[in-house]
Amino acid sequence: MKIFTKILTAGMLMVGLLGVFTPAVSAANGINICSGENGGDKSVYCQNRGSGETQVNGIIKTIVEVLLTAVGAISIIMIVIGGIMFTLSSGDAQKAAKARNTVLYAVVGLAVSLFASAIVNFVFNRFN
Repeated sequence: MKIFTKILTAGMLMVGLLGVFTPAVSAANGINICSGENGGDKSVYCQNRGSGETQVNGIIKTIVEVLLTAVGAISIIMIVIGGIMFTLSSGDAQKAAKARNTVLYAVVGLAVSLFASAIVNFVFNRFN
């Protein structure tokens, strides 16, 4: 079951990245994806390409901020749960180790999400 979850997550990530990087790669190769062939001019990217690019960037920034808020809230909840688990471990080494791992993984997840947010903000500020 774990391998299935990993494969599914990796596949979804690759499909998502393909959708994000397709316009940039096409533009870098000199291909005009908004030329009207195959209905390309009806995509969200083509419709917002002119003055609406700032809207798309704003939407992406909003999504990143919402996800960062959600990850922060979940991390705080997991730290509290880990603290409660540690308190209730009653000296059992396995329960205490599980509680410590819960807190550790929550803090690492929070740090990773903060760095991801910093990278996204850096990229937006650099290329706008």
